[in-house]
Amino acid sequence: MNYDTIILELLGRIQKLENDVKLLQQTISIESDLDTAEIPSKAKTTTKDIRIYIENQKSMAKANGQTELVLKANDIHKNLQLRSRIPMVCNAMRQCMADGDVVLHDTASGYSSTLEIKYYLSNELL
Repeated sequence: MNYDTIILELLGRIQKLENDVKLLQQTISIESDLDTAEIPSKAKTTTKDIRIYIENQKSMAKANGQTELVLKANDIHKNLQLRSRIPMVCNAMRQCMADGDVVLHDTASGYSSTLEIKYYLSNELL
């Protein structure tokens, strides 16, 4: 048995689990902030907050064994309880795209609630 290889593999798994825990903690923090916030402070949601939400969705899907995830701008907008922030959601969705990800539905403006993107999870290091 090559113990060095086994140890390196276990360390890699530990590092991945630590990253997953960190992403989940960020998701819990954002959801907690949104749950306890009053309506005026919800307007302060940033593109970064939306990107974190999307990355957490991707991470959870991958942890559940999915190889791809389809997200729609309107669903993200509703889940984060945003108001009139579709352009911000669309920008965040595009910023979270990696090579090979596909825009399934778009409009001429590029800022529609019907924007739909398929994220491929199998090659990502989450």
